[in-house]
Amino acid sequence: MRISCVVFCLLTTTLAVPQSTSHTTLMPEDVAVFAVRHDGKSFSVDPVVIVHYGSDQKYTVVPAMNSPLPLQDWTAEDFNALENSYYKPKPTLTAFSGGERVGTMTVLGSDIQGRDGGCIDLSATASYQGIKDPILATTTKSEIPGHSSSRRAATAHEISILKSLAVKWFLDYGLDRQVVLRGHMQHVSSTRLRPDHGRALIGRFDVISKLAIHRLFAIAETDQGRYHLTLANLEIQHDIGDGTDKTEREFLDQLDIDNDGADEIITIATHYESYEYDIWKFYENQADNVWRPHYHGIGGGC
Repeated sequence: MRISCVVFCLLTTTLAVPQSTSHTTLMPEDVAVFAVRHDGKSFSVDPVVIVHYGSDQKYTVVPAMNSPLPLQDWTAEDFNALENSYYKPKPTLTAFSGGERVGTMTVLGSDIQGRDGGCIDLSATASYQGIKDPILATTTKSEIPGHSSSRRAATAHEISILKSLAVKWFLDYGLDRQVVLRGHMQHVSSTRLRPDHGRALIGRFDVISKLAIHRLFAIAETDQGRYHLTLANLEIQHDIGDGTDKTEREFLDQLDIDNDGADEIITIATHYESYEYDIWKFYENQADNVWRPHYHGIGGGC
């Protein structure tokens, strides 16, 4: 199983964005964020990250993002602690879709596996009360207020814009033009990610050759009315036959996880026999104004 976890803790004020002074609600000391999986009317929640705010939130909040389990040397007690903290006794979660609160979920029972080694599953079965299908859930009640969702499938014109930017990126990268032009877009969404900004286009462009598969996960946003890439994350698969080194990244959803007024984006990356979650944050104080990795953590698998 491919599992790695690098914790990006925001420990300096140069990287931290303080909460609005008008926001008086204190966050819980620890907030768990879950990905929601569902098959028909059956739902389960899978932990993505634990956001630690701590007890002293009087001034600037600098939350640290941590794995649901320790970085290494897991024990049965670690699995028990996760289960007892977030799955008992049938806690209520707030459900989100596109950054919007869409209902509540109730944890019904743990499905955790992996205490004795082997494949890992950190999920729990849950029920859902709401109208829209949930994508994320949190242990907060009203502390993460959410916002109206603007997420939708991209139009043909929007897909064409993102594809043209991806093609240019690959040509600048040095891939053969004929191979690049045979590439295809995957899973393109259109949404607003940051207040007072236009729509962002999010998707993946795959280029397949006899030697490798190049997958570019990309975000395009407007600057002075023109789209340009603000995230270009490349994954290369060399094992064409079995795919033992594959990484297929997709946009999962968006949410203001650290409650600073701007959404983070959450992606899921599927590997040969495992998957993992990543959180990305936009740094507009940087000279290049781009999305950067904010948290990389465990998912599940073998």
